Parts: sequence; C-alpha cells; structure tokens
Amino acid sequence: MASRKKVSQAVQWYKKERSKYIELRAEVEIILREALNQNEIVFHSIESRVKSIESFREKAERDKYSDPVNEITDLTGIRIITLFEKEIHQISDIIKKLFEIDYQRSEDKSDLLEADKMGYKSIHYIAELSPDKIDQTELGKFSGLKFEIQIRSILQHAWAEIEHDRNYKFKGELPKNLQRRFYALAGMLEIADREFNTLSEEVEKYRQQNN
Repeated sequence: MASRKKVSQAVQWYKKERSKYIELRAEVEIILREALNQNEIVFHSIESRVKSIESFREKAERDKYSDPVNEITDLTGIRIITLFEKEIHQISDIIKKLFEIDYQRSEDKSDLLEADKMGYKSIHYIAELSPDKIDQTELGKFSGLKFEIQIRSILQHAWAEIEHDRNYKFKGELPKNLQRRFYALAGMLEIADREFNTLSEEVEKYRQQNN
C-alpha cells in the first residue's frame, strides 16, 4: 500500500496531467471509430470516460497499489459495446494491430471463469499508442500514456450493469438462493448471446443466397 504522502503526491500529479488524459480519450475514440468503420464492423456504441480526481484518490489508497502513478492504468477508459459476441473477437484483432498492448495487465474475463460458473465476461486491454501511430499522427505528447479498452456484447453489458447495481446496493454476501438466481440469469444471457450469433450468421447466409 502506498504511503499517505505518496498518495497525496500521486493525486497532485494527476490534477496536473488529467487534461492530457481527456485529450487522449478523444484521440483514441477517433482512431477506434475510423478503424471499425474502415473494416465495416457494426457495433452498438462506444463509451469513454476519464477517471475523476476523487476516483483516482480512492483507487490510489487501495492496498494493492504501492506506486499509484505507474500502477493505475485505466485513467482513460474506452468501452466498445457490440451487437453480437462474435464481433468482440473481430474488434480484438483490430485493436491488437492498432495499439501496443500490455498483455501482462490485460485480461479476458471469460478465461477467469470456471467451466461451471456464470458471470461477467468482457475483454480488457491495457494499451498505448504505438510509435508508428504517434509518428503518423503527431501525437507525441501521448507517448507512454496507457489507457484501457473494454469490449463486450450488449448482453454482457446488461449483465455487468446488473451486477454493478447489485454490488453497489448490497455490499456483502447475498443469500445463496439470490446468488443462484443472479448466476442463472447470467447463464440465460450467455445462451442468448450465442443464439443471436448463430441467428445473425444464418440471416447473412440467407441474404447472400438471395441476392
């Protein structure tokens, strides 16, 4: 855990640097939208945010951070919400080509679930602009700045919002019967996601056959 002095210094640093992360958010969102459109990827929406000063302070005070300035990597966050789960993997491939990915800090939430568990699934990348992108676009002031990109389907997003609301309203352990109902709902959403994938592929095949 960072000392109180170190947390205070980190907060002062972020107050000075936060405007840069706001600009970074706008640039990354533009890059992503252009790339998705060029690759004809249909998506539901792109959301973005920059962590508030107070939110940064609260995170810096957590036990897991001894050096908040270098260890907190989601000051700028971008979330891509897809219509179908299959598009998550298409977008993932594009992101890997667009940015420098810190794979040690990135994760696929679905990989963290046991085979018999249901719950939140999403891909989280910790990334930064590549040297080539910086040279091409004259974005040198963003060199070395990390940001987070999340990719999830609209049904995964629905589950994440429900789960967040549950945790916000009830801090603690829920009774087993209520937990089972939450995870049964997650399973239903996962099955629905797969069925939407299959259905969209069959509709596309039908469209091509009848053109």
